[in-house]
Amino acid sequence: MTDHAEARETSARGLLLTLLALLVLAAFSLTMRFAHLGAFSYLVGLGVATIKAALVVVFFMELLVEKMTVRFALATCLSLFALLLALVTADIVTRSVPPLQNPPGTAARDRG
Repeated sequence: MTDHAEARETSARGLLLTLLALLVLAAFSLTMRFAHLGAFSYLVGLGVATIKAALVVVFFMELLVEKMTVRFALATCLSLFALLLALVTADIVTRSVPPLQNPPGTAARDRG
């Protein structure tokens, strides 16, 4: 490794602070589980998960000091995941809602 790359490696203190941040975010997620945020609960959960994933990628996986090919592979993976998510969302949004039918056993009876 070069001196420049060694200077950018994560220290034990940095890893400990990152672990502490992840634990705080996990506690925040658990707390928000019981909060009644309505439609915003999904956005809050997704935001916290994104922050936690970014912390893991940057500090624990040390992506900042990896070679460019590793960064390119991660960018490709994220791009394909975003494309898959967009196609699944488009499929769900464009579906028509089937008409509801009466459940079995609720039809009118002639006797008894």
